[in-house]
Amino acid sequence: MFSRMRKTLGVVAGRFWWILVVGDSRGETPAVHILRVVRGVGGSAVDVSFSGTLEECRRFQMSAGGADDGILLMDDATPVKIVSDGLDSPVDFPGYKDEDFDNVKAVSGDFSAVALRSAVDNMAQEVQKAGFRILLHVPSVFALAELLESPDEESRIFTNAENGMSSLMLFSGGHLLAGYRVPGDSCGNLVKYVRERFLLKEAPEETFAMDYPALALALAEDAWLFRTDGVPAFHTPADRASLKRIREAALFRRVSKACAAVLVLSFVVLSLFCVGENVYANRSESVVHNFKTRIQKQKDLAAVVDKLEKDRAQSEEFLKHRSSVSTALGIFAKHVPENVWISRWDLAGRSHSVQGYAVTSEDLSGFLASLESERTLVNVRLRTTEKTTWKKYQVVRFNLSAEDAR
Repeated sequence: MFSRMRKTLGVVAGRFWWILVVGDSRGETPAVHILRVVRGVGGSAVDVSFSGTLEECRRFQMSAGGADDGILLMDDATPVKIVSDGLDSPVDFPGYKDEDFDNVKAVSGDFSAVALRSAVDNMAQEVQKAGFRILLHVPSVFALAELLESPDEESRIFTNAENGMSSLMLFSGGHLLAGYRVPGDSCGNLVKYVRERFLLKEAPEETFAMDYPALALALAEDAWLFRTDGVPAFHTPADRASLKRIREAALFRRVSKACAAVLVLSFVVLSLFCVGENVYANRSESVVHNFKTRIQKQKDLAAVVDKLEKDRAQSEEFLKHRSSVSTALGIFAKHVPENVWISRWDLAGRSHSVQGYAVTSEDLSGFLASLESERTLVNVRLRTTEKTTWKKYQVVRFNLSAEDAR
């Protein structure tokens, strides 16, 4: 009962992460897993989870009240190579350049995860196409290495071949030396390659199972510890609207804690006064005058509590206003195509004024058509356009207006 109440409070206070684990779709079991990890006093716990396709997982998130929440994307399908500092080169493939790869350094700084940038982009686009808002895009090998790492001084090879993907992790002296996450149903070639390259013919080989809830918990703990801007991740940009929701939830928790602390302190002070008044009243009639004085103090404290309640109501109204403005901005943000960006947005009552730049007139026309299809906006008009330059590139500067239909 207490555990369920703690999870519920964690969800209401916004102390949770939606984690989407995307694996290779060629396996027999569902390739996508979505889990909600709630943070509590006794540690993090998986609140709800679901497995299926990307579209099914998105519908599950929406049905669970997370339609506007961002997700931490754990990429378990993009091929990844682990590069240990001093032992390997991040780019050693003929015909490829450094900019063709996404090189993500682990928190410890001892190794990096390297993946083709095009494969990372394709995975992010596929997830975003299903309607998910990405906060972080991280390779699963980081959480996997954290779960498998042990202080054993001997060299050990860990392998896994499930759902069309093969994984290998090589540990020596308690440190990760090499790792691979590639398509395939067998780790035989990976094991053979690692044994020959590192001269480890006698190193024991162990098979492990993919524990997605454990991987999700490890990623959630890293996100709480380092925040979203400190967790090692691929270059996929975070969804701005989702980041604003996280900041608003953090502000709400701080305000709630401050109000709760003041109310508890007031209750304690009032209780102490009541006890003191009863004790003195029972001991002697000579303290009647002091008793009346304390009654007046109670009234003063009640006025303080009333003022705090009004301050709390004002804080809630402020948060509500911030959420409304964030929602209005989010309506425009979701329609901005790749080659259009907004430089200024103003909201006066129900009137929106937007200024920005577009690479071509066609891009601007597509943006206007997208806004006109938005049911929450009416009277979308292009006020002015002007061809100009930005960093030596030809662009179109525009000014448009719209009205909120809600």
